[in-house]
Amino acid sequence: MKRVKFTIVIGALFLLMALPATKIDAQQHMGRGWGRDKDQHAKNLENLRMLKMLEVLNLSDEQSNRFIAEFASFRKQVNEISEDIENEIDSLINILHQTEPSDNAIMDQISKIEATKIKRENVYKEFHKQVAKILTPVQLGKMVVFEEHFERELIESVRGFRDRVAPPMPNPDERQGP
Repeated sequence: MKRVKFTIVIGALFLLMALPATKIDAQQHMGRGWGRDKDQHAKNLENLRMLKMLEVLNLSDEQSNRFIAEFASFRKQVNEISEDIENEIDSLINILHQTEPSDNAIMDQISKIEATKIKRENVYKEFHKQVAKILTPVQLGKMVVFEEHFERELIESVRGFRDRVAPPMPNPDERQGP
């Protein structure tokens, strides 16, 4: 019974956080700009990820508290490193757009990107070591499967959404026939 109440509370929190984003989306579709809402979408996605993961793992109350704290710290680190990677890729793009880009500058920037990606992999490894102290082997296995499936399902749902988007409306100035 405690588990059901916990799930209901988490679900309610998620919905409360998603509703403001829906209002913002509606405003943005009215022409107020798409870029401002990126952070809110990312937070909503993280909340969805956490909610679904907690559901899959079926943690005790003690495990939940420890896991949530560890997971939040992990996601914060990964997001910061991912932002660093994006910035480094932007720098590489700038180098490549130069009239005569330096081979050394390109290779140095690629090395920075690769080093930062290794840093991100190390954060993943450390997270798995830390949660292995919290979770049972079965729960850890479920988490690993969840991580892979969640990302894959997210990508597939985006692809499916793109496939369902209606084709553009024909231009009324380009009328066919009489």
